[in-house]
Amino acid sequence: MTDLFNPCFECGQCCQYFRVSFYHAEIEGSGVGRVPLSYTTKINSHYACMKGTESGKGKCIALVHSEQKGYRCSIYDSRPSPCREFELYENGKPNSKCNELRINIGLQPLQDLYE
Repeated sequence: MTDLFNPCFECGQCCQYFRVSFYHAEIEGSGVGRVPLSYTTKINSHYACMKGTESGKGKCIALVHSEQKGYRCSIYDSRPSPCREFELYENGKPNSKCNELRINIGLQPLQDLYE
């Protein structure tokens, strides 16, 4: 079975640009969290971030790349809320931040779903 095309697989820039900060209860061991502790850096008593993204403009520890599959999140089912909430499209319009990051690396911007 082949994967359906997903523009994220050719890009991965959001995982290499943004600081991924989230409430510490999302970390495994909290009773409800699922983000692996070893993938996180403590920011303060309430927040953590994904390793590699502490300063922004750094590659998230969970991002993997292969020639066959492109960019993927190695903890996709356990990813933190900022990753779950970052959408390619908002109300049918391309996410402007996503398009900006894509254009910066020479990829085509996402198209409007209603064109």
